[in-house]
Amino acid sequence: MKILFYIYCSLFCMFFSYDTHARTYTSNQIERFVNKTPRKMENNISSLVNYLTKPFDNDYDKAKAISFWIASRISYDEYLYNNGGATRLRNTYFGQRPAELLQSRVGICGDFANLFKEMCSRAGIRANNVIGYTFPANQRLNTKVKSNSGHVWNYFIFNNKKIYVDTTFMADGRTGVSGSGGRMNRNRTLRKIKNDNKYKSQTNDFDEFYFDFSYDKEKSMRYYKRVEK
Repeated sequence: MKILFYIYCSLFCMFFSYDTHARTYTSNQIERFVNKTPRKMENNISSLVNYLTKPFDNDYDKAKAISFWIASRISYDEYLYNNGGATRLRNTYFGQRPAELLQSRVGICGDFANLFKEMCSRAGIRANNVIGYTFPANQRLNTKVKSNSGHVWNYFIFNNKKIYVDTTFMADGRTGVSGSGGRMNRNRTLRKIKNDNKYKSQTNDFDEFYFDFSYDKEKSMRYYKRVEK
C-alpha cells in the first residue's frame, strides 16, 4: 500500500507541476497587467523586464508582455523615416541604445527591434533581429522599392520554433510630424513626448496581429509582403 501511495503522490505532483509550467494567459489578461506597469519600473530595463515577466510561466507569454509594453509605450518617428533622405537626418542617425529609448519613447524600426531583443535577452529568451524589406503586396521588390522599404523586426524561439514579432508595426503611436515644420517641429514634439512620460506613461493602442504572425498571413490580411535579406 505504501508503494502505491508514493506512486500516486509522485504522479499527482508531476501533473500539477506540468500544469503550472504550461499555464498560459489570454491576451486581454496580459494587456491589463502591462497597462498597470508602475512608472518607476520603466526607467531601467532590468526592473522593467522583471516586472513584465514575473507572473508568466513560459517564454511565449513573457515575450508577449514585452511586445505589448513596447508597442503601447513607444511612438514611431514619422519625420525621421519620411524625410531622412531629403534632410540627411536618417543618414546620420545611428539609432538609440535600448536604455535611451526608454527615456525618449520615440524611435524607428531598428530602435524597436533592438529594445525587444535586449528585453528578451534579459528575460532569458532567445531572440534576434531580422533585417529585410516590407512593401505593399501589389509591388515587386525592385531597386526603387528596396530604397524605401528597408525594415527590421524580430523573432524569438519557443518550442524550437521561430515566432515572428514586429513591434514597429504593432505600435499605433505616431509623432504626427511627417514634413511640415521641419526638424524644429519634430524636436519640439520629441521633447513633449519625453516630458509627458516623466511621471505617468502615455499609452497607445496596438495591433496584436504582429505578435506571432506569418509572412503569408500578413500578405493575405494586411496586404504587405515581407522579404528577409
